[in-house]
Amino acid sequence: MKGAGEIGFTIVSLTVSLIAVLIPLLFMQEVVGRLFREFAVTLAITILISAVVSLTLVPMLCAKLLLSHEVEEKRRALSSTASRDITIALSANMTGS
Repeated sequence: MKGAGEIGFTIVSLTVSLIAVLIPLLFMQEVVGRLFREFAVTLAITILISAVVSLTLVPMLCAKLLLSHEVEEKRRALSSTASRDITIALSANMTGS
């Protein structure tokens, strides 16, 4: 969650500025205003959902992904170490016979 704290202000400021751009569309009159009002509300809702996902779900998924990547690297290192040790033991056993 440290990463989310580092970029949290940026995400919030981008969300606020994008929604601020849509506010004038809400105050347009007549037929064009009605069309743009629905468009502006839809965009504002999707921007808010995107901000919530960016601040909550994405950092958790990244932490899980990076953790599984680290575990995989440790497993590979252990496997290569074990393989090397077995090779050394077998070669020592062959030369000792």
